[in-house]
Amino acid sequence: MLGACASAMATPASPEVSVSAVPDAAPGLEPGPVSSGTFRAWREGATAVTYDAAAVPVGATAEVSVNEAAGSVTVKAELAGLVPGRKYGAHLHNNPCTADPAEAGPHYQHRVDPAAGPGKPSVDPVYANPANEIWLDFTTDAAGTAKATSVQQWRFDAARPPWSFVLHAEGTHTAHGEAGTAGARLACLTRDPVPAYVNQPGRG
Repeated sequence: MLGACASAMATPASPEVSVSAVPDAAPGLEPGPVSSGTFRAWREGATAVTYDAAAVPVGATAEVSVNEAAGSVTVKAELAGLVPGRKYGAHLHNNPCTADPAEAGPHYQHRVDPAAGPGKPSVDPVYANPANEIWLDFTTDAAGTAKATSVQQWRFDAARPPWSFVLHAEGTHTAHGEAGTAGARLACLTRDPVPAYVNQPGRG
């Protein structure tokens, strides 16, 4: 299975926090180590959104865990309630989920493609590859469940951590000019925000 997580429990963010505003409006927050949600149609404040209920049914669930160690990161995803025997592309993306699937932004990249930008996603396999991004593609079993793991020999940049887990309609492509693409965005899970100090050694 193509792979692209669990550490100490963190205090959940205050319910007053607007998740969609986290990167700019709440710089004191960062994604927590474990995030989970039940996919629903978009509503204000939603953290698990399905954009295609035929492919990601209302009530399907996802959990994403991130474990950062010295010089490495392990990301795990567990899903249930999806279409049985179906292949999905899945990646960590830069921004939280909103009503617009595109607003989750591009894939998180360890080395950022200098040729990419707004409206111009990275499709160069030098950058759009499973060693530089977090790819978690999977095929569900007969019960509609799946697990996927990515282990990387680098850590997330604390100044620009990935905020969402996005499911796509296709397995991730690798050819030049389409590398990293995986079809339509079917669903999105925003990672739970926690105070930035919670994940720092010796704090909590």
